[in-house]
Amino acid sequence: MALRDVAVSTGSACNSASVDPSYVLLGIGTPRALALSSLRFSFGRFTTEAEIDHALTLIRHAVSGLRTPPR
Repeated sequence: MALRDVAVSTGSACNSASVDPSYVLLGIGTPRALALSSLRFSFGRFTTEAEIDHALTLIRHAVSGLRTPPR
C-alpha cells in the first residue's frame, strides 16, 4: 500500500486471486515462508532509469518505515 506509484504485487500476474506463494519460487527450492514474503515488480518497455531510481527511493522509504518499531 505504501508503493502506490510502483507496479508491485505479492504474487504472479496469472495467479492474482490466489494467496499461495509463487509456484516458480517453490519450484526452484525457495522455502515457503520466504516465497510468501516475496514481491514482484513490473517494468515496461519504456521504463526509464530515472523511474527505477524513483521506485528504489520509495521502496527504501517504505521498508525503513516497516522496520522502525512503533513508539
